[in-house]
Parts: sequence; structure tokens; C-alpha cells
Amino acid sequence: MLEELRAAADGGAWTEDRPVDVEGNEAAAHQKRNWVRLTFDCNDKCIFCLDSDTHDGRMRSPEQIKQQILDGRRKGAERLILSGGEPTIHPRYVDFIRLGRLAGYERVQTVSNARMFAYPEFPGRCLDAGLQEITVSLHGHNPRIHDALVGTKGAFEQTLAGLKNALADGRPIVNVDVCVNRGNIKVLPEMMAFFEETGVREVDLLHVIPFGNAWRDGKERLFYDLRAHAGELREAFAYAHRPDWHLWLNRFPVPHCEGFEELIQDPYKLNDEIRGRKEEYAHWVEHGEPLDCREPRRCGHCYLEDVCDEFEGLLARTHGERPWQGLRVDTEVTVGEPAVYGGDPASAEHARDKRRLPLVKRTYPTLAQQAAQAEVVRVASRNGASARRWLDARGVSPAVLDLELEDAADLEPGRFPGLRRVYVTTAADAARLLDAPGAFEVVVRLTRANAAELATWPDAHPERLGRLALVQPSWERLTESREHDVDLRAFFAEFTAPVPVEDVPACVLGRPPRARETLLDGAMLADDGRPEPFRFIRRYVDDGYRVKSLRCAECVHDADCTGLHVNHVRAHGFGAMQPVTG
Repeated sequence: MLEELRAAADGGAWTEDRPVDVEGNEAAAHQKRNWVRLTFDCNDKCIFCLDSDTHDGRMRSPEQIKQQILDGRRKGAERLILSGGEPTIHPRYVDFIRLGRLAGYERVQTVSNARMFAYPEFPGRCLDAGLQEITVSLHGHNPRIHDALVGTKGAFEQTLAGLKNALADGRPIVNVDVCVNRGNIKVLPEMMAFFEETGVREVDLLHVIPFGNAWRDGKERLFYDLRAHAGELREAFAYAHRPDWHLWLNRFPVPHCEGFEELIQDPYKLNDEIRGRKEEYAHWVEHGEPLDCREPRRCGHCYLEDVCDEFEGLLARTHGERPWQGLRVDTEVTVGEPAVYGGDPASAEHARDKRRLPLVKRTYPTLAQQAAQAEVVRVASRNGASARRWLDARGVSPAVLDLELEDAADLEPGRFPGLRRVYVTTAADAARLLDAPGAFEVVVRLTRANAAELATWPDAHPERLGRLALVQPSWERLTESREHDVDLRAFFAEFTAPVPVEDVPACVLGRPPRARETLLDGAMLADDGRPEPFRFIRRYVDDGYRVKSLRCAECVHDADCTGLHVNHVRAHGFGAMQPVTG
């Protein structure tokens, strides 16, 4: 397996020439979605169903569904996704499609086993009402595999008929969802060929996750060794490079995507994961009771493990149960903050059931209280004036102060007692601050816009190096990473000045980077100091989502290395990370 990864990494540090529509995929992934559950029932009994614990035969009331559809649209959702259970068995299904179109959604989509679409008149009614995209759940290329996985004899033939009816109509986008698990991994390449022969050109491969039936009944039967099946996975992933094909990976562990890094799931979609369980995350904040699924063996199979680990750490730091070295605040945290909408009523019901137990409500220090007691405070702001206003308004005077400024042109260092570091965006800002008197360090982003200028400083301005540091920035989008990132290995092969460097792995830098400080990130908190799940995931995606290659386990720096930001890897590949073994 490691030999395959090394082969994939050869020349793989830059992936701009891959025949994948990354811009189109990114636009689709960032479209604001409103997932609306119609039912708590299904006409299949999938052994991997993550939703099975909610299936009690109920249909949601039309009024509840209508309210959720309209609320999402009012708050900016662009795509309506009708789901279940199985959504098509709701008696008002077609009405909800029509309502979505009337409400102004750009796209109305459904995720279905498509068995209802096998009835000749049903597809036409749905499409006439405005259904634009049909995602068909199909988990095998023959009745033996599919019917066994969905627990229903005859389901394959009916689902296949529904799929063919949808394709034959010609109006909707039609794609296929596959839950990849031990029951079908060995034949995944054959399944992809079958889909292509059937006329499908868009497939979403979903890695099995430990919820519902998949864990309760299938934990010994469904989970598989990804390393052992790397060949089948790579053969399936290669369909992404075929003309007119779209392949998506959903919930696949990132290290197993080497060689196909541009297919790594867009981290923006983690917002949907939080939205789907927002009431349960809120309960965790309010009462300190973790999600029911939090147990080591189970979490080890889940691609959300690091998200929950980080959220748990945030709760502990905020509540004073784990130490932190400094407080970071963002004066612009509410700028561009999206409205909260959607959510799964099953999550809401589960949280209500847990609240019936005798639980103690947690209290948290306010952000102002945290700032008052912090020895180190880092203020992220538009400019020096806005940072000064934030500090003055709260009477905060830390012993050590760091600033992160988008524009440092107005910065007057003398107005900031205790100033230790200033993080700046441009080499021009860095040069101005370094050429002025001061003892504080200037940390400049390592970007294409800055790299050429920075490369001249060891010879042209050696006096600047004593207070200079570099940081590899992270980006919200893959396209931003491609636009702004430098080739790290090439840059540090030439720039060998011994200045501190942050967020670049030792294997790339040629020496250990400066370790990240453990910060309590106030941008993840509400004003009253309580961790806010949507702010948390926004910051996690922006800065905290860091990944490593499987081969990094061989490296002498592995224990202390945080890897690279996921969007750097999605944009440029894992190739830059080569283990240091001696």
C-alpha cells in the first residue's frame, strides 16, 4: 500500500492539470442546501441505514414540512433536497416539489431508492411539478448484492426500472449514490462499469459510517480495511478522469484519497453535518453530555472523529477543564455569518428525549471574562484601528498581545502595549513594520504575491530577518489555495534563512516548524461565551482541518506534525509530504 502511495505522489504536488471540473464541483458543493425530511419510514430495510433508529412509520405533517421549506428559502437556501426515510412514499410528495419551485429554490432535488419511479406515471408527475435532480440509491450491480444490502427482495429490479425511467425522460439530472461497504467493495469497479452502461455519468461514493443499523447490526459485517481494498477504490476513483463523468466522494477518510486528492469531499459540506444534528450539538453544549455515538471503537470508523474531538476540546477549554495558552478573538466574526436554518426533526426529538433526564445546565464564562483573565490575547481584525477599538471597549490589556491584520497600513505599534507578534497579509506591510523600530515579530503570509519579494530579503535586507517569521495560510476554498499557494518545497529549497515558520511540515521545511500555540478561539463562541456549533465548524474548516498522508506514520516528526490544511492537499496533493526516516 505504501508503495502505491509513493507512486501516486511522484510529481503529484501540483494537480492543476487533472481533468476534473474543480470550479464546477466547488460551486455545487458551496450551494446552500436545505435538507428536508418528509418521512420516518422507508420501503427498504438497508442493513447500513444510518437513519434506521428514527423509522417508526410516521409521515411528517404537511404543515411542518411546508414551514421548513419556506424558512430555508427565506434564510438563503438555494437548493431544496427532499429526503427521508424514503421521501417518495409521502402522500404529498409531489406537492412539496411544487412548493419548492414556487418558493424560488434554484434546484429541487430528491434522494430516493427510486422504486416509486418504476411506476410509469410517477416520474412525469414529479418532473412536471418541478423536480430537477434525482439521486438514486443503488448499492449493487445485480439483485444478489443490492437486495441483500437493502434487505428487500425484488428491490434491485424496481430501483433499476425507476432509474431507467428517470434517465429516459431526459429532463432531470440523474445520479447514483452508493454506500461503499464490505458487501460491495470487491465489485465496486464492476458496479461503476454497470452504471456507465446504464447511462449514468454521475456517482457519489459514500463511505459507510457507524450510525443506525450500520453500527448496531452491521459493525462486524459492513466495515472494511481500506488499505486492503486500495486497488478497487483507485479503479473506481479513476472514473473521475473520464470525459463527461462526475464522481464525488462522501465521508471517505482523507488519507485514503492519495492520487485523487481533488475528489476529497469539500470541507464546506461539514456545515450540513452540523446542521443535521444541530439540536444534539446544542444539547452537548448546554449539558456537557456528548453525542450518543461517542465511543473510541465507533469513532475510529467515522470521518467526523476529528471534528468531534476538536469540539470536545473546545468545550473543555471553554469550561476550564483543559489548559490553553492564549485567547484568539475575531472582531469581524459576525461579518458574512449565514443564517441558521434547517435541521433534522429526528435530531430535535432525540435532544428533547435526553432533556427529560435530570441534567445540570452548564454555565460558561463570557468572552469578555475570558479575555480579562488571558495572559496572551490574539486579536484578528480588519486593521489596527478596529483592533484598538475592540480592546478599549472591553478594557482588555493583556501581558502579551498578538495581532492578525488584513491591512496593517494604519498600525501604530506604540498604541499596543505588550505587542509580541503582528500577522500581516502582504510583504509591503511586513517591510514597513520591519524597517521601523520595534521589538515585536512580523509574521507574513507565504503566498504567490509575496514569495518573489520575500526571496530577495536574505541578500537585499538581511536586517529584516531577525524579526521576520513566515506562515503558510489556509483557505476556505480549493480554488483559493490554487490561486495563492506557493510550491512549498521549491520555495524552501531556495529560502534557507533560519526564520521561524508556522504551519509547514518539517519534511517540507527541512527543519521543525514553530509549534502552534493552544488557543481558545473566541470566533467559535457566542457572545455569552458558549461554544456555538456553526461558528465552530466555520473556523474548523478555515483553519483547523489539517491532514496527513498514510505514509506520514513512518516519519520521525509524525507525533508533533499537524500536516497541511485539507484545501492545500485538495489543491496540490499529498506529494510534498515525504517522510523523514533518518
